[in-house]
Amino acid sequence: MPARRMVMIVNPRGGTRRGPRVLDSVKPAFESAGIALDVRETTRAGHARELAATLDLEGCDGLCLIGGDGTIHEVVNGVMQRPEPSTTPLGFIPGGTGNDVPRHFECRDPEEAVRRIIAGSARPVDVMRVTMGEEVRHCINIVGWGATVDINRTAERLRYLGPPRYTIAALSHILRAKRRQAEIVLDGETLTGSFLLAAACNTRFTGRGMDLAPQAAADDGKVDVVLVRRASRMQMLTLLNRTYDGSHVAMPCVECRQVRSLTITSTKPERLMLDGELKGTSPVSVDVLPGALRVLV
Repeated sequence: MPARRMVMIVNPRGGTRRGPRVLDSVKPAFESAGIALDVRETTRAGHARELAATLDLEGCDGLCLIGGDGTIHEVVNGVMQRPEPSTTPLGFIPGGTGNDVPRHFECRDPEEAVRRIIAGSARPVDVMRVTMGEEVRHCINIVGWGATVDINRTAERLRYLGPPRYTIAALSHILRAKRRQAEIVLDGETLTGSFLLAAACNTRFTGRGMDLAPQAAADDGKVDVVLVRRASRMQMLTLLNRTYDGSHVAMPCVECRQVRSLTITSTKPERLMLDGELKGTSPVSVDVLPGALRVLV
């Protein structure tokens, strides 16, 4: 039987900078399975995307990565911009801070991730195509607008605090929540008014474990949209607490829809959060590309 070969993109600077340590710990498992690794270490922002877009994947059994959700975002975008659609499955080995995409697949342990990659069973995963004017991006986790962006922006400033920064950032914005005027179109249905937040979720989690969209499935051809139009500070505090077990979706102030496409047009350009990264501005349109990728999970 020919030896198996996989490419491994490693982000040495993501999250807690543990990428190289994770690589050292998982290498023996690949060697024991007879899998040759072609390791590529990123050296700058955007490098993982460049590698995923240009590497020769002919005869490759898997395009794997060690990093966090930001690295996954880069690799997904690189794969989606290849001249010809890639059939090489992706493998995600957690090495970041949030690791919300691996959390969705119940695979936050690097060793378990490696076992699944070696097993070689790939499943189809949807991708969200995000269009902002002339710019097109692809997301596998979340497209956020409104308070989700405010919280993420503050959390990035508090990165030195480690994992608690997400909760601290959320609490700070509950005290000064800002509503924004917008027109949101969900599968052709138009909603207008002021909104605290809107999030289109392909997977369940964001903000290091907030179960924002507990009914989300990454392979159903739909995105789960979570909307909050108006809420008191007490309601927002309760909502924050209940996002960790997903029970917030039962609150009267929370609206949930499952759609194949949506657009958000605000009265002025507003920053967006794409898979945890602050990129682009509204107006934005999102549509689902069913089963656009295969993932070894």
